[in-house]
Amino acid sequence: MNVNNYTPTSLLIIISSVAASLFFATCSENSDNFTLGENFVESQTSLNVIDTFSVNLSTVILDKMRTSGTGSMLIGNYRDTIFGKITSDSYFQIGIPTSFNVDEKDVFDSLVLFIRYNKYSFGDTTKNQKISVHQLTENLHLNDDGIITSETVFRYNANEIGSIVYTPRPNDANDTLFIRIQDAVGLDLLAKLKSGSEILTDNESFRNYFHGLAFVADDSYEGSIISFYASAGDVKLILYTSRITETTERITHGFALENTSLQFNNITHDFSSTQLHSLVKQRNALPNSQTGGASFLQGGIGLAVRIDFPSLSDLLLLLKHGIITKVELTLTPLENSYTVSELPSELDIYESDKLNTKIGLAAYNSAVFTVDELYQEGTNYTFDITDYLKYEISDSYIDPDKGLLITLPDDVLSTNFSRSVFDARFHKTKLKIYYLLY
Repeated sequence: MNVNNYTPTSLLIIISSVAASLFFATCSENSDNFTLGENFVESQTSLNVIDTFSVNLSTVILDKMRTSGTGSMLIGNYRDTIFGKITSDSYFQIGIPTSFNVDEKDVFDSLVLFIRYNKYSFGDTTKNQKISVHQLTENLHLNDDGIITSETVFRYNANEIGSIVYTPRPNDANDTLFIRIQDAVGLDLLAKLKSGSEILTDNESFRNYFHGLAFVADDSYEGSIISFYASAGDVKLILYTSRITETTERITHGFALENTSLQFNNITHDFSSTQLHSLVKQRNALPNSQTGGASFLQGGIGLAVRIDFPSLSDLLLLLKHGIITKVELTLTPLENSYTVSELPSELDIYESDKLNTKIGLAAYNSAVFTVDELYQEGTNYTFDITDYLKYEISDSYIDPDKGLLITLPDDVLSTNFSRSVFDARFHKTKLKIYYLLY
């Protein structure tokens, strides 16, 4: 008799009918070679496994995602038929130079903004991208939670002060992108330097005059989203001047990115042409029955997978005569929906309530990621949720509103667009429970 071939209900019938021995021959070790101690020498025990509990998957979109202070500027557009269009713009403020070397006779040469690739990209980097630079018309500020979230927008001047069309080379040894800024902006800054303007007294005074900058991705260029470092040493507006005496001296004034906690990415998405078009609020999960038997996960835009176990209450009766030893949850990416490089290498699993809110980690370790590069059939993620399930049944009650939520780890959720389409059909998603029956 094999427990794997029976439903939880049929197992209960078997248990009650053989109460005298309570012996199940599945992956078992009987009392001849498995010992629980002196008190159990006379009893028969068996180690069993069940993988027939139903598992329901659905897709959730997180309402708020922190995208400030991540150390990464994400700029660009990407579109595909599965996830629709994703656009990311980046906002930041700049500070005054650390020192001033200016003379009344100094001559303006140019104003250039430079940023450095941080070697991460998402999409097709063979296609050109366009970045427009705009001046903010208001100061950046954190919200009441001390962060800035992805959907936040601050006002900026509609007229760009600079732009560049470029072919991304995020891994190139020449890893700096230079954007020429309009002369009028540079001439104004030089005039302020020459006059010793009070706006250059400190960063706060300067910020109230020059609120900051926005990198805006051009909608007509859809190919990739490129990541750049967000630090004072990697983002700088440089004013180049010349001082002509007996010789010509080249002088630079650097206005670097200031206060990295206020740098953030405004990430938006458009699901209108996809199966995800009805996904709007975190509280409303999208069942896999409405998405062709698939559930979706992606960083950047905050797609997560909700897990429910509708028949788990049957386990309570079964375990009146048993003890759980291990519980594994396995999810499998949909065949032919990915390349291995697109799949996230780490996933976290959280407890969740009926509003799909993350309550706390359901497993302290990330999923074990197994890759089958040859056939893909064995590529999957396995979570050890033993402690979670033991706690859930400890009071002999299964809360039907509670479930699990799978996402990217918090430190990469807002800076990485890794994704997976999970095969939500029963044979591809399994809850495997190992239990000791006595």
